[in-house]
Amino acid sequence: MNEHDDDATRVDPLRGSAAGAQDDATVVKPLHGATAEGTATGTASRGTGESGWRRIADMAQGERIGVGSLLKGRFFMERELGRGGMGVVYLARDERKVEARDRDPYVAVKVLNDDFRKHPDALVALQREARRAQQVANDHIVRVYDFDKDGTNVFMTMEYVEGSDLRALIRGKARDGMPFAEAWPLIAGMGEALGRAHGAGIVHSDFKPGNVMVTSAGVAKVFDFGIARAGKIGADGGDDRTVFDAGTLGAMTPAYASLEMLQGKPPSPADDIYAFGCVVFELLTGRHPFDKESAEEALAHGRRPPAVPGLDKRQYKALCDAVAFDGARRGSDIGVLLAALRPRRWRERATPWLVAAAVALALAGGGAWFASAQAERHHVADTLRRLAPGQPDGYRNEDDLRTALAALDGDERRRVVVDGADAIDGFLVRLVATHWDPAKGQFDYPGATRTFALRADLKSFAPKLDRRREEVTHERDDALNRLDTALSQAILGGRLFGDASDDVPAILARIRRIDPASRLLTNPELELKLDMAVGESMAAGDMQTAGQRLAIARRVYPSSTRLAARAIALADATAPAKAASVAGPLAAAPAAASTAAAPDLQHAEHEARLESLRHAAAAGDLPKAVESFQDLRRIDGGAVETDDEAANLLTGAYLDAAREACRAGHWKDAAERIDNALSVIGERDDLRRAQTRYDLAVAVMTAAKAPGVAPAAQDDLRKRLAAVQTTDPQGLKDLEAAMVTSKLLPEGSLSAVIGKMHPVATTPPDPCGRRGLAGSARECFDTFAVGAYGPAMVVIPRSPKPFAMTRTEITIANLDQFCRATRTCAVSRGVAATEPARSIPVAFAQRYAAWLTQVSGHVYRLPTDDEWLLAAHAKGNWDSKDGNCGADSSGLGRLVKAPDFSAHGSANPWGLVDLTGSVWEWTTKGRGVVMRGGSYRSGGDACSVDTVRDSDGTAQRDVGFRLVREIR
Repeated sequence: MNEHDDDATRVDPLRGSAAGAQDDATVVKPLHGATAEGTATGTASRGTGESGWRRIADMAQGERIGVGSLLKGRFFMERELGRGGMGVVYLARDERKVEARDRDPYVAVKVLNDDFRKHPDALVALQREARRAQQVANDHIVRVYDFDKDGTNVFMTMEYVEGSDLRALIRGKARDGMPFAEAWPLIAGMGEALGRAHGAGIVHSDFKPGNVMVTSAGVAKVFDFGIARAGKIGADGGDDRTVFDAGTLGAMTPAYASLEMLQGKPPSPADDIYAFGCVVFELLTGRHPFDKESAEEALAHGRRPPAVPGLDKRQYKALCDAVAFDGARRGSDIGVLLAALRPRRWRERATPWLVAAAVALALAGGGAWFASAQAERHHVADTLRRLAPGQPDGYRNEDDLRTALAALDGDERRRVVVDGADAIDGFLVRLVATHWDPAKGQFDYPGATRTFALRADLKSFAPKLDRRREEVTHERDDALNRLDTALSQAILGGRLFGDASDDVPAILARIRRIDPASRLLTNPELELKLDMAVGESMAAGDMQTAGQRLAIARRVYPSSTRLAARAIALADATAPAKAASVAGPLAAAPAAASTAAAPDLQHAEHEARLESLRHAAAAGDLPKAVESFQDLRRIDGGAVETDDEAANLLTGAYLDAAREACRAGHWKDAAERIDNALSVIGERDDLRRAQTRYDLAVAVMTAAKAPGVAPAAQDDLRKRLAAVQTTDPQGLKDLEAAMVTSKLLPEGSLSAVIGKMHPVATTPPDPCGRRGLAGSARECFDTFAVGAYGPAMVVIPRSPKPFAMTRTEITIANLDQFCRATRTCAVSRGVAATEPARSIPVAFAQRYAAWLTQVSGHVYRLPTDDEWLLAAHAKGNWDSKDGNCGADSSGLGRLVKAPDFSAHGSANPWGLVDLTGSVWEWTTKGRGVVMRGGSYRSGGDACSVDTVRDSDGTAQRDVGFRLVREIR
């Protein structure tokens, strides 16, 4: 087999056919006898008819869409999710939803690629995809919202599914095949989606692992009906019929295309059944049944499907029939295939034997067995009925179900558990909700635990309950972590005895309700402070308050020996005969008690902070975990231990946070978390290994985005990878698995990414180095590998070598691009994108310049003071007094002057704008920085390019910057 790029997309011209198609690639080619004429559609989206779409297809490409682009002034492209037969899919933020403060503003946007856009009828195909996907709405089909255009860019908005595609799941989790019990929900979901489409008269025609998303909850969702073909299934000629059929494009993936598709025959559900069978084989075995050979090749080579562990004869035969080369053998009803693949209950497997036995007994004259079987069926049916919601005599709790099951004999009980697995699963999930539902104030975690224990006793198949158990555990950890924070704040605030909801007694009651065995209920710091508070009341002679406080304290800590001793002391102090004799000692008690309790208090605080750290780490609350860790070090007198329980807990929290960031595709954030861990905790081998592998991931994926990489750099990445493979093989395996989960490592390994890099030996031309730009005031800009653009610049003449300078100060839009790409910052949504960036330190400006240097390959930096003056004066004595400066130099004038950045000042002869007024601009001078040009708060006497002020580089609201870019 030749090397192939799984699920890569190629669009061939209509006049030729695809030769040597990649085995998992979508190939678009004409079918025999298909023409591009006479196609029409009776529908359009947003008022765009067929002729309008054809005009767009004939137009030259306009603005290229990429990460950082904004479609229709509404959809901001945050990152690329994948590429398919029709174009590129991006994760996009719907700015309209952001303005409405929608909690989930993200959608997926599919942008038609230029090759497909120019293909005859391609736009009609995409329009049809949107309409069809809306018509076949189903829980297992990705929802399509709209179909629109922006200039010459045609796009479709869809539901964003958090998860990974089935192809990545097979490569990662199911490399050697997935157990049938685990795979069945995915198989059933995919089959349901195709069945829904077939029922609407639609054949997908390009079903494959890359066109199935698996959500984080394990639900399969089918998408990319863009090259689906209208099958002739119960279709009649109504006004809604279209003459155009996307099948004329001949779009398919050869490895999953049926023999009939390859031969150009009319579409049929049997085509999808063939692809579905191939996908099921791949899911259960980790391999395509014919090793990615097309049906024609497999037939010619006499290929047979491989054996599938875990399937019985009935299931295996049904699956083999699904990938038969003869369409008649495959059939056209996917429901029949699903029924044959469905796991059979014990009763179903035993039925033939039971029927035979019943006949034999009947012939022998006995009807007792039949009566017994009828009674058994009745018992089982009645038990299952009472599991359903809304039944008047339904089971109310775990004990009801246990009692009912105990009344059944062994065979009946097994039948209920097997045949009623779904009903039991749903019942237990509803039962959990009666114990634990934070949204409704239900926090009975012990009750939920009893429900989980019942499922373990039954040994039933309950995937919904298993998922809910994971969610409840996380919610419990999060709730206890928040209550721990509230308890610490209440103790610190001295709210030890009140009855308000944020006082200690109420908080402890909520903790006890969630977890009666929680260590928070034995907080030694709280016990000691309660005892000290009672002692203070006694010392003040307020025995009534002391008694009230002691009663509360003993309800909180009924087994406390410390409080028991305090109760004896209080009883002695309140006895009439002893009251006078103890008055003197009690008056001196506070100081003595404070001195004696100091060591105890330190130990109590240590244990309390350690427990807070445990809860924060379990809940994934990294900031609180760090705070608790630092409190522990302070309590311990600054002792540095890198392998005690506290350090181990915080290390685990950091590693978990890095792993989750990596799974979300944010490996730069993951690397930063490990760097922070080393600075907070100190040297640890596990953290150093993690730092090495995450830094490697960042380096590899950054280099992979570049159009080319130097051979030496590629070789260096190979050596670094080899070193990690030797010193940290398991860590590397886990890292790559997390990256595959993020869908941003389709190659499956870092080694494959490095191998696919394109070595370059030549340097691309400098866009600002073109002849005639220096001093012309014409703009130039850099194009990044991700398809975004750098700030606009003009070229400044200088001997012996000119340099480029940004035409205006760096704007909010420029920094927003940086923040989104690096995920290290965020800009305010209430500020206009064209305003100059201000209120930032010079260190941040230098970080932005360093990022531009990295992504462009050209050196960006702050201008020197001499460079700034040369550029501002334009080799003459140019100056501007009409900038956005204050009206006068009085202190009052500068204070009341409001910023107005809506209009720019005049440009100098070399094209630089806003050199005076607007904001001060940093320049470098010696080892420090100074400011030039005045600002909107400056008086008129400061509104000059020659005005200079000292600066310490701190953030100020009227200071910004522009950058110099060196020219090769």
